[in-house]
Amino acid sequence: MPANIRAEIIFISLMMVFIFIICGAVCYFFAKTYQREMKERKEQREAKRLAKEAAEKAEKEQAAEVVNGPSLDT
Repeated sequence: MPANIRAEIIFISLMMVFIFIICGAVCYFFAKTYQREMKERKEQREAKRLAKEAAEKAEKEQAAEVVNGPSLDT
């Protein structure tokens, strides 16, 4: 019996190590994907902010043109 018990303990230990390796790999790839998505989200927010600022600037220029008339320098 002791040989069977020893074999079972080794088997269970190896399975636990295998599970830890798989979990570590999954966590690593999850973290890489998460960081990539956060970087893309930040870039999208920055692009939206720049587009909004450009639209507000164009709107102000258009409003000034309506009030003051068209400028001759363009």
